[in-house]
This record gives sequence, structure tokens and C-alpha cells, in this order.
Amino acid sequence: MQNKIFVRECDGYTVFRMEQITSVEDYLSGYVDVPKFEALCRSCPNYGRKWSCPPFGTDPMEIWKKYNTLRLIAHILVPKDGTTGMELLAAHEEEKNKLRLWLTAYEEAHPKSLALWAGTCDLCGRCAKIDGEPCRFPEQMRHSIEALGGDVGKTAADYFDHPIQWITENQTPAYMTLMGGLLYNGI
Repeated sequence: MQNKIFVRECDGYTVFRMEQITSVEDYLSGYVDVPKFEALCRSCPNYGRKWSCPPFGTDPMEIWKKYNTLRLIAHILVPKDGTTGMELLAAHEEEKNKLRLWLTAYEEAHPKSLALWAGTCDLCGRCAKIDGEPCRFPEQMRHSIEALGGDVGKTAADYFDHPIQWITENQTPAYMTLMGGLLYNGI
């Protein structure tokens, strides 16, 4: 099992990071199914309304195939006793932004790499795609693993032994997971 690295203690939760490196070839063969996940994305309100989300003008496989290595990064948010589901959702959103910044800095430190963010891009309050306009920040916008057809649920379970858990009306999960990554050409 992968070791968790302590990241920070916050009001109501603790954040741990886990990382795994795999070949893009292996990841594609066991975890990427673009048609399946694009079909699932159709039920999301962001589908066709954000530049970071499907449908795309090009095949997402073109992005994957530019690289040979994938560093998967999971941030695990463990709520403290008494943390409500609503508080954990707010923490999830805050930590998503922190992970985005971390992944972006990691990408900048590794030339010719590409960060994959946790979830949809939210650089703009309202994506320009809704108004038929080009992306306002094309050099900053990044896709998520799932937008490119990756199965983050299976990834979390297989690579990190942390199956994704969900908040229900009556129960706060034992943890929540944010999944991102960095694509690059390594040895």
C-alpha cells in the first residue's frame, strides 16, 4: 500500500498526498476509455459548457499519446470528528484550488510536462465557451484525468488503495479524494 505524506492540518480536516508513477501506455490500457467517460460526462452540467470539458474538437488520445509517463497525485482529505458533509464539500473545493496551484507549479518546474487538474477548470466564474467565445486563459487552462477519459475511481482504488467515497445526506465519508496528475516524457 502507498504511504500517505502529511500535507497540512486545517480546521475540520487533514490533507495527505499520495503519488504513483506509471507509464502512459499501461494507464491507457487499463484506465482510459474515452467513449465511456464522454458518455458519462453528458449528464454533467459542464458538458459542452467549459473548454476543459468534453466534447473536444480533437481526440483526447492525442494528448495522452504525446507523453510516456504519468505521475498520479491524490490528495486525501480526512475529516475530523464532527465535520459535516457541507463543511467537507467546502474543504474539497478549497483543496481543489490548492492542488491546482501545486500541479501548475509542478508543471512549470518540469518543462514540456502537462498538469491534469482535479475536476473541471474554474479559472473563470463563467466559462467563455457558454457565450461561444474562445478560452480567456488557454495557456493556463488544463483538463482533468476524467475529462480525457480516465477512470479516477478505478485509479484511486488500484493505485492508492483508497476507493472514492461520496457524501450522502446522512453520512460524511471517512475521506474524500482529489485526483490530479502530471504527464511528461521520462525515462
